[in-house]
Amino acid sequence: MDNRETIRPFKFMECSLLPLSTGIRVQTLRELRAALPSVPRSSIYYHFWGKMLRPHIAESEYINDFASWVDGSLGDTELAEALSAINPVTTDLGEIRSLLEDILDGRLEEDGFMSWKKSDREFYFIACKKLMFDTGRETDSLRNFPLAVKTASRESFFHHFLDARRRSSEGKDDFSLWLEQFGSETEAVRRRLEKVDSYLFSLGELRNQIVSILEKGLLKEGK
Repeated sequence: MDNRETIRPFKFMECSLLPLSTGIRVQTLRELRAALPSVPRSSIYYHFWGKMLRPHIAESEYINDFASWVDGSLGDTELAEALSAINPVTTDLGEIRSLLEDILDGRLEEDGFMSWKKSDREFYFIACKKLMFDTGRETDSLRNFPLAVKTASRESFFHHFLDARRRSSEGKDDFSLWLEQFGSETEAVRRRLEKVDSYLFSLGELRNQIVSILEKGLLKEGK
């Protein structure tokens, strides 16, 4: 049972990415590869995560901007698939940059023509600043937690589930970390949350999965 004197409430935060121009733009794979070492880490972050937060009309099956541009503007589906295979959830931003460089190096060695092919649509490197806001919403109840997550904003869900896994040295989301204080009572739910692949689905699909896990695990026993 919950001990209200010791349970730390879950406070819902919200985040927003403020785009910042880097002034760097490229039209070919060689230019893309040459630019990567000098762009700020926040640009790598923006081009892997920003698409989930900014409103857009779905124009590509790929989540990160690098893969989308290579496929849509250069027509290199093979390279786009290789770039899309990078999972930013469990990879440091510095490692992501290195992986991008290695993949591009391999492709440039294979195809001389494609390396110089110019795209009609330039790739603009965008950096970003993450802004945080306190929503004023909180709960300390397991029974109320699923609904609180379900009704949180997209920006709040992104911060607490996806971005939290990147921030945590153990790769844990904020929901799981909060549930730990309830001990064995929430162990099964935390195991299910841990197994969710957070980079294969849209933000809406991902939230539906998480809410379903929370509802089945926290409400079935009348907690």
